[in-house]
Parts: sequence; structure tokens; C-alpha cells
Amino acid sequence: MRYILVYILFFVPLLADDIIDANSQIQEIDTESNKDDYINYEFPRYEDIDTANSILQRFSTHNENYFMPLYYSISGIRAPYKPYEVKLQVSAKINLFDDILFGIGLFFAYTQVSFFQMYSGEISAPFRDNDYMPELTFYKALDWNLFGGKFYNIRFGYLHKSNGEETPQRSRSIDRIIGELMYRNGDFRVDIRAWFYIGYDPRDIRRYIGYSDLKLGYKFLERNHINLTIHNLFHNYGNYKGSLLLEYKFDFNRTSLYLQYFQGYGDNIHQYKIKSKNIGIGISIKQ
Repeated sequence: MRYILVYILFFVPLLADDIIDANSQIQEIDTESNKDDYINYEFPRYEDIDTANSILQRFSTHNENYFMPLYYSISGIRAPYKPYEVKLQVSAKINLFDDILFGIGLFFAYTQVSFFQMYSGEISAPFRDNDYMPELTFYKALDWNLFGGKFYNIRFGYLHKSNGEETPQRSRSIDRIIGELMYRNGDFRVDIRAWFYIGYDPRDIRRYIGYSDLKLGYKFLERNHINLTIHNLFHNYGNYKGSLLLEYKFDFNRTSLYLQYFQGYGDNIHQYKIKSKNIGIGISIKQ
């Protein structure tokens, strides 16, 4: 039953457009009296399309949203856990202000990554680890031309990351003030982030998380995307404590085939100083 629930929770939103289309056809047949009788306090219907759009436009995906039913650890997983599991990430943001001052906006975002030992029924199929990442970020659109492309967006804000554990053996958390600059040139993108810490636990976690990262992205042949993220960018590469994340996507209509390869330290914050190699396959929601 728990397997069925996991798939339902992820796939139902992907079918939302089809359900809405079907409902709209049914509503055309309904009389005005039937529409007036309908009440839904959780998901109200807006007669004014401008009101509906203003609400919907405040919500957006943030980081990648993916579901990998097979995520295999080549190294790094320890007993009693199995090396194959489910990995999923959900990420969304809400726009709080469009223009506070000088074109600067503000959004709140939340991202969660979960590692689910769904195939380990003998140990009750637990969630092995979870990373929770709320953030509050200022942003501003840019138009700075450079090398045939342009810097198009800048962000500055607060990001918390923790695993929600209480015991000293498992508790991990970091609080950072982060700046991010985004560049694009045709189908090529570069995002670079740098930060300083305002809180962290354990004390050696900064050595592995570092102070910056770099994401390179390229779209080719219309529906193919490849991304490379280098974590802990400016570190001693002779004794490197960071990580590399390689992602590939092939777009379909509403979703994408998604492949991920991770190598290095900190696949999740609990494993910040455990080196691992992991590969997974699944689907992602198109951004």
C-alpha cells in the first residue's frame, strides 16, 4: 500500500491538466443553477479571471522537481540500508513582492529532498534521510551584456538547510546568506553562488559544504538538457571535499526523463563527510 501511495502522490499532479480539461467540458453542460450550488472552501473558483491569474502567477517551481524510483548507491550506503532506494525532490516558491524598491522583488521558497528505502520492507521501509531547505530571497532582473550573452538575474537571501534530527549523532544544520548571479548565452547557462555562514552544526561541516558552487547548463537538439553542478567550488582540489552532480533530461509533453549521477561528499546533509557515488533514473516535472 505504501508503494501505491508514493506513486499516487507524485503522478496525480501530472494529470491535473487532463482533469481540468475534462471538468471544463462537463461544466459547459451544467446549468447556471448547478454552478451556483457548488461550494469548495479548499479550492475556490474565481469568476474573475484576472484574480485567478494574479494568484496562480505567484506560484512557481524553484529547483528541480523529480522522482527517481531507482536510485542506486555504488558506494556510501551502510547496513542495514540497501544500496537501492527511491530519491525524490519537491521544490516550489511563492512571489511575495514584485517591486519593493528599484525593481527588487522577494520570494519564499521551500525544497525538500527525501531518500526512501521503499524496497527494505524487512526494516519497515523507512525514510533514510530528509533535507529541508526553506529560503527567503530578494531578486532583481538584470540586463548586463557580456560575451554575446547577458547576466539576466541576481538573488540575495537567507537559506536554511537541516535534516530535522534532534540527537547530536544525527543532527545537521547550516544557515547561510547567499548571493547568486545568473548568466545565459543562447542555450548555455551559468549560475554561480557564494555565501557566508551565520550558523552551522557540526563545526567541521563548512570544510565539506564550502563557500560557493557553480552550475553549468546546456540545452541541445530541442528537448535535451544537461547540467553540471560543482559544489565547494574554490577548494583545494588536491584534497577535494566537495562534490559533482551531473543531470540529464529529455523533455516529453509535461514531464521529462531524468537521470542523475552524484559523486563526492554530502549527497545529503547527514552524509556531509561521507564520500559516495550514486546514479538514478526517473522523471522530472518540466520547468
